[in-house]
This record gives sequence, structure tokens and C-alpha cells, in this order.
Amino acid sequence: MATPIAVISPTPQFLPGITPATDADKIDLKRLRDPKALAEVHQVEDGENWWTLASDYKIDVNTLIGANPNLPMKARINRPVNILAGKGVLHTVQKGETILTIAALYKAEPKNLEKINDIHWWWWKALKPGDVLFIPGVKPIRMAQEWISYYSKRGIFGDPLGRWGIITSPFGKRSDPLTGDVRHHSGLDLRAKYGDKVYAARGGRVIFTGISGGYGNLIQIAHGNGYITFYGHLSKILVKQGDKVRRGQLIGRVGATGRVTGPHLHFEIRKNGYAVDPLPYI
Repeated sequence: MATPIAVISPTPQFLPGITPATDADKIDLKRLRDPKALAEVHQVEDGENWWTLASDYKIDVNTLIGANPNLPMKARINRPVNILAGKGVLHTVQKGETILTIAALYKAEPKNLEKINDIHWWWWKALKPGDVLFIPGVKPIRMAQEWISYYSKRGIFGDPLGRWGIITSPFGKRSDPLTGDVRHHSGLDLRAKYGDKVYAARGGRVIFTGISGGYGNLIQIAHGNGYITFYGHLSKILVKQGDKVRRGQLIGRVGATGRVTGPHLHFEIRKNGYAVDPLPYI
């Protein structure tokens, strides 16, 4: 088995009310009404990504997006990133917005927002277009389109091991563990022990069980909308072709059948016949 290179971690879906960010959402830190909300502006370093950065600062990716509405999915070296002192978002006030309409957008309490952002009826402390408000404890409502697409897929399938497991070989090009040749890997290899339980990642109908080449003992489940999942290298198959299964139902046991170097689960998702990276869907 290869050295672990990634961990699957749960991410909640929160798409209702989300809209693509525009240039109007750019954050002008000079207009930040609550300077204490900003911990620092971080320059991305080699090897960092948004998940590791969020972990380092004890926040979450939602908070990174909330403080940087136009944040791309891929972290680039030397890109400046606003880091908040706590979970929440930064909101740039648009023309016509009031503290009441902004609070309603985020389902926040107007009086709390006034207090946190030092907003009063005096003209020099009144709310103005371009002001940047800190709204604590809420999720972003504006983000780059690629994040919207990412979150729209997230959670369609559950983890087939019933826990958030370590990926030992990702989707895409890799060095073949047996020959060393560079090949396309059509799924995820998930670390597991021989005999560990394997569960249906989503409800559907079993369309294949049996031995299938390098997959060894394999289960295929059709889920509708063109989706099929593969569960390979099993030691035991506990369902049969034609069975209807529910999400989370026990369907097999981890093994080392087929073309493998040791026990693990090969998990694969196909959409309309084409293999897709399972990670964004889990």
C-alpha cells in the first residue's frame, strides 16, 4: 500500500441562497468596520492549500471563502489571503443595503451587527456603501463559481467504509504499484483492514457481483441519473445482482482480490459511463 496522501473529511452542503461572487464583493480592508475581526493577511506558501491553511489558523474553509469571496479553489504561492480571527464572513456593503437587509441575508441579529461593527446613527459612524462588515458565526453567501460547483456535488455519496478514511491512491495518473508504469487510476484506494465492512455509498440497485479482472471481487450499484459505483478487491460479497440497497447498507467486506499489493477498498464513481474523481462527491 502507498503512503497516505489525503484524508476524506465531511463538508456540509449549504447551497440555498448562494450566488457567484463579483468584483463588487472584493474586500477593501481599509473600510473594515471591525479591525479586530482580521487576524492577518497571509501569503500562501509552497505546499499549502485552503484546508491546511484553515486548520493551521483553527478556522474552516467556509471562513476563508467568507473573508475572500473571489477565492479560487487552487491555492497559488504568494497569493494574499485574508485570515479572520474567528469563524464568519466579511461583507462589502452595496448601494441600497441597510443593516436590516444585510442581517436578513445572513439570518443574523441586526443589533449584534451594529455593535460589532460600531454602527451608529451619527453620520461619521453610519453605514455607507463600500464599508466592510464582519458577520460572525455565519457561512458565506457569495463565492466563486467553482466553489458553488464543488459544494453542489459534495455529499451526494457517503464514504463506503462508513468513516472518514485515508486515501492511499487518488484518482488520476499515478505510478502503478506493481510495475511502476504511469497509468490512469479510475477511482480512490481507501486504507482498510482485511474484513472491514463495506457499505453502499448511496441507495440503488445492484447490477453486477462477481470477479472482474483486476478489480477482483467486485460490486457495481446503479443509482440513477447516470451514476454507478464500483467496490473492488472484496473478500466477501454480501448482496446479489438485482438487489435494491439503501445508503449505508452493508454490502461486502474488504479484501485483496484482483490486482493488488495488499488489502484495501477500490471505490469508483462513473457518470454516464465515464469515471469521475469520487472525492468531490463524498
